[in-house]
Amino acid sequence: MKFNRIKELRLKNNLNQEEIAKELNVKRSTYAGWELGTNTIPLRKLYLLSIYYKYSIDYITGVSKTNDFKYLNNNIKLKVVGNNLRILRKNQNLSQKEVANFLKIATSTYTLYEFGNILIPTIFIYKLAKKFNYSIDKLLL
Repeated sequence: MKFNRIKELRLKNNLNQEEIAKELNVKRSTYAGWELGTNTIPLRKLYLLSIYYKYSIDYITGVSKTNDFKYLNNNIKLKVVGNNLRILRKNQNLSQKEVANFLKIATSTYTLYEFGNILIPTIFIYKLAKKFNYSIDKLLL
C-alpha cells in the first residue's frame, strides 16, 4: 500500500531515505519499500513517523486532507486501540464476523485486535477508516 505523503514529507524536510530510516530504526531499503508501496509501513512505524513530522496519520495516509496532529507520547496502547475498534464496530451495528469478513481475515484474528492482544495492521485500520469515514488517529488515541 502506497502512501504518497510519506515521500512528500521526507522531501519537504530535506531528508534522504537513509536519514529517515535511521530515525525509524530500519534499513534504508525497508523504508524505500514503504515509499514505493511495495511494502506497507507497520502501524507502529507510521505512528513514529507521524510524531517525527508532527503530522496526523490521517493526513499521511490520505484519509484526511488536513493535518490534525495530536499525539502526546511514543506509545500505542493496544487496549485503547482494541476498545476503539469495538466502539466503531458497535456504532456501525456490525458483528465481529462481519468486520472480519470485510477485512478478509478470520473472526478469531479480528477478535484479538479488539481485545488488544495484538495490534491491527496498517492496511486493516486504513480500510476500516475509509469504509466508515472514520479517523485512524482517533482509533489510536
